[in-house]
Amino acid sequence: MKVVFNIARAELRYFFFSPIAWFVLILFLMSSAGIIIGNLSDTAVQQDAFLELQGDAFRGFLNTPLTRMVIGKGIDTVLMIFFLYIPLLTMGVINREYAGGTIKLLHSSPVKTRQIILGKFLGVYGFVCLMILIFAVEVSILTFSIKNVEFLHIMSMVLGFFLLAAMYVAVGMFISSLTSYPIVAGIGTFVVLMLFGTLSMMFQGTDYVRDVTWFLSSSGRVESFLAGLITTKDLVYFVSIISLFIIFTIIKTKSITESKSWRVSAGRYLLAFAIAVVVLVVTSIHGLIGYWDVTRGKINTLHENTQGVLKQLDGSPLKVTLYTNLFGYNLINGVPTARNAYLWNFWARYRRFYNNMEFEYVYYYDVNDGDSSIYLTYPGKTLPEIAEKYAEMNKTDLSIYKTPAEIRSIINLESEPKGLLMQVEYKGKKTFLRTYSDPEVFPNERHVSGSLLRLMNDTTPTFKFLTGHYERSPLKFGEREYGNHAMNKSSRNALINMGLNFDTIPAVGVGAGKFTPEDVLVISDPKSVLDKAIIDSVKQYIDRGGNAMFYSEPGKQFIMNPILNHVGVNSDEGTLVKPNPQDMPHKFAGLIAKKGMDMADEQPFFYVKNGIGNSCSTSIIGASLLSYSDTTGFKVEQITTIANNANTWVERGTLVVDSAAPIFNSAEGDYRREAPYPVGLQLTRKIGNKLQKIIISSDADMMSVAKGDGKDYGNAFYSYTVDNRFPVYHNFPVPTDIWLTIKKAPAKTLKMVLQYVIPALILAAGIVILIRRKRK
Repeated sequence: MKVVFNIARAELRYFFFSPIAWFVLILFLMSSAGIIIGNLSDTAVQQDAFLELQGDAFRGFLNTPLTRMVIGKGIDTVLMIFFLYIPLLTMGVINREYAGGTIKLLHSSPVKTRQIILGKFLGVYGFVCLMILIFAVEVSILTFSIKNVEFLHIMSMVLGFFLLAAMYVAVGMFISSLTSYPIVAGIGTFVVLMLFGTLSMMFQGTDYVRDVTWFLSSSGRVESFLAGLITTKDLVYFVSIISLFIIFTIIKTKSITESKSWRVSAGRYLLAFAIAVVVLVVTSIHGLIGYWDVTRGKINTLHENTQGVLKQLDGSPLKVTLYTNLFGYNLINGVPTARNAYLWNFWARYRRFYNNMEFEYVYYYDVNDGDSSIYLTYPGKTLPEIAEKYAEMNKTDLSIYKTPAEIRSIINLESEPKGLLMQVEYKGKKTFLRTYSDPEVFPNERHVSGSLLRLMNDTTPTFKFLTGHYERSPLKFGEREYGNHAMNKSSRNALINMGLNFDTIPAVGVGAGKFTPEDVLVISDPKSVLDKAIIDSVKQYIDRGGNAMFYSEPGKQFIMNPILNHVGVNSDEGTLVKPNPQDMPHKFAGLIAKKGMDMADEQPFFYVKNGIGNSCSTSIIGASLLSYSDTTGFKVEQITTIANNANTWVERGTLVVDSAAPIFNSAEGDYRREAPYPVGLQLTRKIGNKLQKIIISSDADMMSVAKGDGKDYGNAFYSYTVDNRFPVYHNFPVPTDIWLTIKKAPAKTLKMVLQYVIPALILAAGIVILIRRKRK
């Protein structure tokens, strides 16, 4: 090793006497300081501006982790241009020995070829490490400029930088050994480095080859380190590629001094390449990969709630079949060329915790019965003719796509949107896992968890909506209906996609109205009087301890009050109004009380509880005051209220919302109250071992699609009434690195010093060293 270090020291000394090396060093320092300290300066300007504008009301960059947004973003940008510098340093590292004739002296000396190459690699990499270390000083300054900075995350970023630099040096050194022209070597290094970044997109439509190019590609490797996730497969990748190109360089250099056939060198290259590929494939097998998520909130790891669901699986195979429709949405994410991206970018996180998964792929073309849109778009063409052109446009092989008759003989997809779709099977039970027409495309943790719970449980909670009296329905999609948040399979936020079921029933307690202990009764805004039999059956359902949700509307209180009175609640006559010049007087922002936010772990609730946001609200369109007295054993708590003020009252007279603003008239029975007006209640009582839960709202419009499906409430009512088992929430801890400790003036000064003053001093030192060298 002494010989290796002597060669490395000589190589490193050469760089300090090279004008190009000094040029690269200074240019890199100026550009990197401008990027990363520029991020700091810009953020400091923003923080000072917010403090001046908001004062104490500014609570930092809420939910914006500055470790990632300032340091991580800066390092990411620096890495994007970093590969431009390495070829300038490596383009002459081997071929200058040929040009100067010194290679003959090296080969005639007792020094071995591998010692020469390793020494040169360490010398060049030593100079590159010096560049990175100076850059790391800049990064360290940033760590003192951010309160509660994530040190481990930064260390992961810097580690990725060092590993990527070593790979670049190894590649550049090999290219340098292939030609005697430095410029050609520099350009060749650029090309090869770019090739490594794009390998993951090459030959992805070809079986077996797709895995080779995917595992050889550098794409996404260093990004994992930047994200704070260190894995053994990425560490092994860098070590393997670095070793591979050092070995390639040794083989090339050694072949010049040997009189053996080119086949010997070719065999050596192939053997080294094959070993590297095998190592990369083996170390990428799920179950053999080690993970270390260094982020404070473990944001690169499945949420503990999702992990809890996976732990309920008993080890039996989990089979996932991907159905790709040539005419469907998200086709580009389902074609064979996207298979590795599908497996590694989506499923890898789940396979980390449950590896017994099997994957199948079915390709087809079909449209739903009665859907003539494709025929109108391409008049006079048959479906096979259209499919042929679609396949040509999307560069995919039509022969792998099943015809409509073939796919329908395998599976019935008529009730599903004809887009990219997954079917998950576990122990004989099957359920669908859908994709969505948004940038994220694939389902997230709550969808996967809900689907798995469907498969593992014998029964799934069903929300049964009473029908037959013009009630709001979970199966309709009008602006006043509930179908969007309940049954819209194309909506990412629909509960059907998170493991819950919905149905309508004509009566309670008989036939389709029979309930399991997990089911929940919903009666939302009936517009005709409920007959006595239905009212009695609902009362009996309540008395048995069933969970329920009841929605009434102003003007129709008499319809729901017979049921509400049974639990001690009354929807009082009149409509709450608050005249304002911008909107109709019966529209409000209903404040969600703390008890309402305790019902579930909806993200707006989570943010308020963690200091991100001051309050949560829902949109009210016409609500009546809810009063309660003899609650028959129920504990009643307010969950939705409307603030009391001089301009708010209960209007008992005739209210015309699209005419002149109403005027308070006590003679007509209008009245105000001192306490907030409750328009939403939560009722609970203990029956045996069960906690019975009932939600009552005097406004049914708040849960309609027109008013944002409950707005901040989201799925809280549904989650609460099924004991928070569905949906499975996955809110990660909020970041704490949300404050800078530096002001804008010092930040700008620091940027000036690091971007211009320090490089200028280094330039002066370089000039002195070069001049002294030339004189000698």
